[in-house]
Amino acid sequence: MKIHLFCSWVLCLVLASSAARAYPPHVYGKYELAENSDEAVHALVREGAQQVAVEPRRARELLTKALDKVSRGAAIDEYDYLWTQYGLMKATMEAGTADFGPGTRDEYMKVARHVLQFLDERGNTGDWVYTDIGAFRMEVYRSAANGLAWHMMEDGRNLSRALEIIDRGLEYVRGMQDYYMYDTKVRILLKMGKKREAWNIVAQMLEEDPDFADFQDLRQNPDFLAWQKKQAAKNLQ
Repeated sequence: MKIHLFCSWVLCLVLASSAARAYPPHVYGKYELAENSDEAVHALVREGAQQVAVEPRRARELLTKALDKVSRGAAIDEYDYLWTQYGLMKATMEAGTADFGPGTRDEYMKVARHVLQFLDERGNTGDWVYTDIGAFRMEVYRSAANGLAWHMMEDGRNLSRALEIIDRGLEYVRGMQDYYMYDTKVRILLKMGKKREAWNIVAQMLEEDPDFADFQDLRQNPDFLAWQKKQAAKNLQ
């Protein structure tokens, strides 16, 4: 009985700790953007951004604190606001990995949906692409769209919506450094049973870069090889 009581007590502590890590409601608030952030808000966002890749738990603390100030009336500009959302997505995962720990998969998806809605409502992603803010809008969109679509694909639900999201993100591909997004699209198409569309993308990517890492598992896929054979026969006709 004592062991069971001890285990229950430990479990309660673990659950309480997990709950304490959840993002507060003001993370998902809608705010009027200012021309410039208040100095205290900008300082928190800057430090939080620096901590995302080093100590994500500290980054979460700083970025949520910045948004808490904003929820109480402090000013925040677009660049800092986007950094809170981008940083809070990244800070759900352990530094340098794709493993959740500091936060949860559900948190990641919720922030991704929130920032994509924000960007879609503003309608200026893709504008002023050679400015810092223009480039950053596209980076945030790519990251949120790819991550959200991937996790929706893993869930296997609403795949058509996942395809819409990744297609929207693909509008902002810069070049080969963003081709990982095509991997997400291909996996969604395969899960939807749209193999012909998927194999077309795989073939195009491998033609451009035979060593493209994300498709090495597919290049020897029997269905893909059979499709390639049919395509070659058609080309000979």
